[in-house]
Amino acid sequence: MDCEIEDRQPIDEGFIITVVDNTRNKSKKRQVTYNPSNHMAHCSCKMFKCEGIGCCHILCVLKRKPLCELPSHYIVNRWTKMAAYNPVFYVDSTLLEGRSQIEHEDRLISKNWLDFLGCMQMAGRDIEKLTVISKGIHSVIKEMKELNGSASESKMSELESFIGSSAPEQIDILPPKQCNTKGSGKRIKGGKEKAMDQQSKRLRLCKACGQQAYDDSRNCPAKFS
Repeated sequence: MDCEIEDRQPIDEGFIITVVDNTRNKSKKRQVTYNPSNHMAHCSCKMFKCEGIGCCHILCVLKRKPLCELPSHYIVNRWTKMAAYNPVFYVDSTLLEGRSQIEHEDRLISKNWLDFLGCMQMAGRDIEKLTVISKGIHSVIKEMKELNGSASESKMSELESFIGSSAPEQIDILPPKQCNTKGSGKRIKGGKEKAMDQQSKRLRLCKACGQQAYDDSRNCPAKFS
């Protein structure tokens, strides 16, 4: 941290401190507004406000104060080990992300299951009460289908507006027929396969040589010798 304090001017709520940042030999000057009553500091680089990480200019001011540890308001929850168990906020206390929504969903799911099991326990084997529960389930299923249909319709309308045309009711384009590529068909057999095919044939009488062989008078080897 290559920073040094150059000037300090008093204001109503503290001081405006000019910090020279010599990092990478840039010698940039930053204005840090510091309140000694609560150790709140705001730097002109706005690194802490944008990223939630204390800049070297604020640390340069705080290290000259009698502090044993960094004030808690400079430690944003998102950088702690317990960040996954608590909501994450911006520096200005605006909710950014966290488990609050997930916890609410889990709590609602658990409550729905408990309510349903409670209704079934209250009904027991009473046909009238079971019929009431069945009617309620069917009405809920109907509402859920309507919600799913409206969601799909809204998605389709968004796609149509983005493309600039509506989806056709009937599709006339069919997939092409399958066909064999050029050159496909019988593969060339090797010598071993040809010999095996030759041995699987039945012996017959050759009229050219008068012997039992796999050939006949048209392709007898004795005919061409």
